[in-house]
Amino acid sequence: MTFTPFSIPAHTKVNLALRVIQKREDGYHDLDTVFQELDWGDILHFEPAKSFSFKMTGLAFDDRDNNICLHAVELFTETSGENFDLMVTLEKKVPPGSGIGGGSADAAAVLKGLNRLAVNPLSPKQLHELALQLGADVPFFLNGGLQHGQGVGEKLEQLELGFNAVVLLIIPPIHVSTKQAFEALKIPLTAPKAPFTFGRLLDKATLVRFFENEFESVVFHMHPEIGILKNELLQQEAFFASLSGSGSTVYGIFDSLAQAETAQAFFKNRYHTQITHPII
Repeated sequence: MTFTPFSIPAHTKVNLALRVIQKREDGYHDLDTVFQELDWGDILHFEPAKSFSFKMTGLAFDDRDNNICLHAVELFTETSGENFDLMVTLEKKVPPGSGIGGGSADAAAVLKGLNRLAVNPLSPKQLHELALQLGADVPFFLNGGLQHGQGVGEKLEQLELGFNAVVLLIIPPIHVSTKQAFEALKIPLTAPKAPFTFGRLLDKATLVRFFENEFESVVFHMHPEIGILKNELLQQEAFFASLSGSGSTVYGIFDSLAQAETAQAFFKNRYHTQITHPII
């Protein structure tokens, strides 16, 4: 196939809030979360080729032949009935297991890239269904921005961010297993908890007063050094700090770039850090 090469960013996210509402009888969990897309992450490159191929550059890690990008290609091909002669290159920057959606964002970028090339593109509803099959966070990355997510990740509502912010990510070299984190929460099959309540315009006061990540208790217990990072971010003038998802990344939100840069200098000799901004 012939087309002009193009690239699609696979931006990361943080969970501004994350609560497990209940465990379902099918083994999955109903969640209540607020996703915020950030302007940093992996990049997917699409180029014409004589046959399909896939490669990774940048950050090296062993995915044991279980790459979510290849799953996305297989699922899209089966659903659309189309085959694609192209080379997909994943420029990897986000460590796996870090809780900021690296793999999920990659999968969504693959779906978007193939849909751009398809003779008969899939509808937004079909793309959403494929995304959900790939992972609970993948549907969010189809549109990104700031979204309230419920169910297993399939119920999404776009929100507005009511304040300016700079985000500092602290990414320790620790892989936190999502499966282990859920098991450690020990959510019983009981009456569901109440979800977060807030308006469509998310203001700073709501974030600071009411938002939390329930996985902090189990992840900080398994890895106390991650809990220390949250306290240090608050001491470095972050007005809000939290664990993201069920991974190892802790982030702080600052009023200014200068504050974030000062905090980054405090951490940078110990951990990978990244200053980034919310996409709204």
